[in-house]
Amino acid sequence: MRQLTAGGTLEKPPTQRELVDARRTLKTRFREPLSHVQTSAGAMQAVETLLEASAAELDRPLKWLMLDEARRLGASAGRAEAVTKAIIMASATYEFDELEMELRSLAEIPLRALDPGRATVLAQVAESLATRAETDGRLDKAVAAQMLSLRAWQRTGNAAASRRAAVRHDELEIARVQK
Repeated sequence: MRQLTAGGTLEKPPTQRELVDARRTLKTRFREPLSHVQTSAGAMQAVETLLEASAAELDRPLKWLMLDEARRLGASAGRAEAVTKAIIMASATYEFDELEMELRSLAEIPLRALDPGRATVLAQVAESLATRAETDGRLDKAVAAQMLSLRAWQRTGNAAASRRAAVRHDELEIARVQK
């Protein structure tokens, strides 16, 4: 459920100009956790710190930047669930294309570097995204998300899940072409 602002509508994300001061604040306030993001564990620790702090943040540009950085770090760490959590939290305050951002972010996760467990989570998150996109009538996004799911299932070595994902991808592609 989205949290509405006082006026009852969600705000657009801040512009690059509005983020200038917020970047300085982010780097200063979160210097310690952000200094350890070279490892997956360090990145995930920073993600949790940023997500937790963003929940109480009143400065709108800083809040957006914290959530965006958590999303970016989650993707670089190969953690699809962190990407989704950051986007869900951002969508409670800001109006943006959630499907597009999540699809783009999940596609940035380096599949070759994922172990089977993380690849499974990515496949499941991508399948969920494909379903949401299909429900919204955005078949192009549904096809792309299902292809990502297929590739992730292939990475896990799960042949049965890969076949199911391939069949679902083909069904979505046919529906997209016929639309």
